[in-house]
Amino acid sequence: MMLNQSKIPQATAKRLPLYYRFLNNLYLQGKSRVSSKELSEAIKVDSATIRRDFSYFGALGKKGYGYNVEYLLGFFRKTLDQDENTPVALLGR
Repeated sequence: MMLNQSKIPQATAKRLPLYYRFLNNLYLQGKSRVSSKELSEAIKVDSATIRRDFSYFGALGKKGYGYNVEYLLGFFRKTLDQDENTPVALLGR
């Protein structure tokens, strides 16, 4: 991960892949924005915790508007180093 571990709490860092997967599902469904309440209900993390987690990365959303799904997805893709494909091969007998 690109995260500076001294600034981001470990609990927050562990939740980032969960946020990423959920945002990716929303994006695939064509949803353009999501509130912390919607995220909270879907992934069973308190909405205040989600807002605090996101605040470590700066202003990612707007009060009363929520979060732009495509922007957040791109942000977390880069943060989690998910923005490149890595070719792999599986060998066996």
